[in-house]
Amino acid sequence: MSPARPLPIQVPAIIVGVMAFREADTIVRLLTPTHGRITVLARNARRSARRFGGALDIGNRIDATIRPPRRGMWGLDEAALVDGRNSIRTDLSRIGLMAYACEICGRLAREEHPEPRLFGLLDMAATLLDAITDPPSTAFRMGLEAKALTFAGLAPVLDRCATCDAPPQDPMVLMPDTGVAHHSACVVGSGISISPGWLQAVEATRRAPLREHIDLPLPPGPSWALAHVIEAHLNSGLKSRKVLSALLDTEPTTAR
Repeated sequence: MSPARPLPIQVPAIIVGVMAFREADTIVRLLTPTHGRITVLARNARRSARRFGGALDIGNRIDATIRPPRRGMWGLDEAALVDGRNSIRTDLSRIGLMAYACEICGRLAREEHPEPRLFGLLDMAATLLDAITDPPSTAFRMGLEAKALTFAGLAPVLDRCATCDAPPQDPMVLMPDTGVAHHSACVVGSGISISPGWLQAVEATRRAPLREHIDLPLPPGPSWALAHVIEAHLNSGLKSRKVLSALLDTEPTTAR
């Protein structure tokens, strides 16, 4: 007697990745509050426009009906579109930021493990990007990066020297492999040069609501320092960062 087919589960989800598979199927990566990151198979998604409509796009919030696997991948039975983030899709810079937010939150999330904070962060970021008409400030992106690291259990240490525990003072460095700041005199090895003012400002973005940093300026400093920390943790680059960097016309930072 064959085992019973697993019963479907309905979960809120944000689409963080889409990839064509075989002749007509689509592999979809979802970020959910209850199951973390899940990879699901949408059968015949590219053969029938009626089945999923326009729901399977990066950044979309959906109500997903998923079926646990008997073997292999989860199945996506239905995807009801809740928010298509339509305003974002009129502006390349905001599209790039949404893709970047999806990549960092999705990749930092654990597989099949509750991730309500990363889900909430990504949903809020996409909602805010959809509500504005111009790209937000760099502080918005850095707040997103700092919060994503924090909610993944990898909070950067920015408010003190991680070696001597004293307050920041020039010169400081941020270690991209650990995400912690040190006085230059307290550490051996290379890091990203930063100022105490920059550290204070980025720490403020980490602690305050994301919506408070849409237009907030940052002191001069390395634009992609926290991205380096995320990439070090993931042990691979962020594909969307290269695209976003080109759209925002910023240069990647390098360790000194």
